[in-house]
Amino acid sequence: MNYCLNAGCWETVFAVPGAVVDKYIKLASGSAVKVLLYILRNNGREVSCQEISSALSISEDDIKDAFNFWEEVNIISRSASLAPVTNTVPKVPEEKAPANASEKPAPKEAPVKTESLPTVQNSSSSFQITPKEVERLRESSKEMKALFDMAQQALGNVINHTTTRSLVWLHEYLGLKADVILMLLSYCASIGKTHTAYIEAIAVNWSQNNINTLSKAQDEIERLNKSNTFSSKMSAAFGLKRQPTPNQQKFFDEWLLKGYSADLISCACERTMDLGKTLTVNYVNGILENWNKKGILTREQAEAENKGKQYVRTAGRKDQSYDINEFESFAVTFSKNTKKEI
Repeated sequence: MNYCLNAGCWETVFAVPGAVVDKYIKLASGSAVKVLLYILRNNGREVSCQEISSALSISEDDIKDAFNFWEEVNIISRSASLAPVTNTVPKVPEEKAPANASEKPAPKEAPVKTESLPTVQNSSSSFQITPKEVERLRESSKEMKALFDMAQQALGNVINHTTTRSLVWLHEYLGLKADVILMLLSYCASIGKTHTAYIEAIAVNWSQNNINTLSKAQDEIERLNKSNTFSSKMSAAFGLKRQPTPNQQKFFDEWLLKGYSADLISCACERTMDLGKTLTVNYVNGILENWNKKGILTREQAEAENKGKQYVRTAGRKDQSYDINEFESFAVTFSKNTKKEI
């Protein structure tokens, strides 16, 4: 089927730079093309991220990414009101000659030299690479070309310039291999967290812990899956309707590492409520630590250890625990003494 342009739409037209199609249409994301067309259509006036977001139903993050892309290839430039503020170095005032010409200024102390340590980047936000450099990298490296192509499949959508820049940063700066990066992307997609910041946070951790082979990456992903599943069970046990706080997550990770079962922790939660205490991870952790010292690692052992104790609730008072054996012994002694008196 052939297509032709409807002549009626030529009532209002605007120009598009030829370089957009000739050089960059393959590199630009769909959002970037939409943003550029909107800017060209409104040529002659300033447009903001908020306006474009409302008109095109595109997130402001994608719009900023589009701005950066077209600015790097010199298709658009920022207006004066949108130009970034640059830091200027203040001029040092000239020293005045001393009032008495015979007086000499005191010698200045030599500045102390300090060695500046290299700044370690924890994200690709300050990593700069132009679309032209990305294209050259794609053409010169089969590994990077495969990474770019397969990243789209792993994430389930067309990657934009920000994601492309991040992939280059993961490979070139952090030194992660392409197959490890793809495994990381697949894992993040499986849990529905494909934001660049989240991916890079895990990647930095992998780089610092030398997780840079498929086998190590598989082991780490298995550990992460176990941690996520365990955290979900713990959130249900504590009735959390939100993500665990850092303090709560810290305890959850420690419990998983120590091998505490979800059933044992659930038993500790029940014990906490039976005692009339507030259900907090700190209090439950105290019970678990006490059980651990006694070698109690299962619900059955915990219930056996507690056998013979009865919890009595008293209105207006905190729950009190009585040892039924001690109570019976006291009752027998009291009964004998009473009979003697009679």
